[in-house]
Amino acid sequence: MEKKDWIILQTVQEEKNITKAADRLFMSQPTLTYRLQQIEKEYDIKLLYRGRRGVEFTQQGEFLVKYADKMLTQLRDMEEELWNLGDNVRGTLRLSVARAIALYQLPKILRLFSEQHPKVDFNINTGLNLDLIQSIYKQDSHIGIVRGNHHWPYEKKIITEENICVISNKEIDIKDLPTMRRICYNTDPALNMVIDNWWKDNFSTPPLVTMNVDNMEIAKRMASNDLGYSIVPSIILEDHDKLFRINLTNDKGEYIKWTTWILYRKEFLSLSMVKEFVDFITNYFDEP
Repeated sequence: MEKKDWIILQTVQEEKNITKAADRLFMSQPTLTYRLQQIEKEYDIKLLYRGRRGVEFTQQGEFLVKYADKMLTQLRDMEEELWNLGDNVRGTLRLSVARAIALYQLPKILRLFSEQHPKVDFNINTGLNLDLIQSIYKQDSHIGIVRGNHHWPYEKKIITEENICVISNKEIDIKDLPTMRRICYNTDPALNMVIDNWWKDNFSTPPLVTMNVDNMEIAKRMASNDLGYSIVPSIILEDHDKLFRINLTNDKGEYIKWTTWILYRKEFLSLSMVKEFVDFITNYFDEP
């Protein structure tokens, strides 16, 4: 078997569907099927069968998939170490990034970094903070950029802090929130907890939720159309937004902050592209 066979096995395992795997690999379905048949012929085994939930690997097929995963990981590590021996910063930087950062800040960061290090490519994974942390812990990613306070036993740095605020289309009094329409959105449970705790500290009745949307960007657009207010981190507020905002404060009058961290494992700093990116993003947010 060769690298392309390892990738085929891995992709079929992830998709559980020959057609979807072929599309993802930019192959025709007959070509992918033929290659699987050749692997079966080479080892005189049956790789998979069709089940109720799509294709499933036999016991021997599962063994080969694990072998493929192991070989692709070893190949990736070898390439990273090999490129690291040269003078140029190069390789594929694997990042696990909170969605808000990926949407509002990461594109500019990667553009500026690429201008300095054009031989570095990127593999970006986004999602909820706990999933991102798990990805970094398993070393599927070199670096994580997550939001909120989470347990992480290795290296971490605060790169930015922002306010959490009430936004609305027009000026409002924060005391009137319990009687006003609120727009809620799907987000990380840690952020929900911060907002819920602030609400409980300030009001004795639950919020009047009249709309639930998929993410905070949609919530912002709903609020800008005077459909209610929302409570969001200030990262989503851009210069062209004409929204009234009130920053949340605690009982001491201090602004309630939402923190963004960069997480990594110390051993990855031996890779020049990782060290360069950690230094770059730290300096990026330190600049006034």
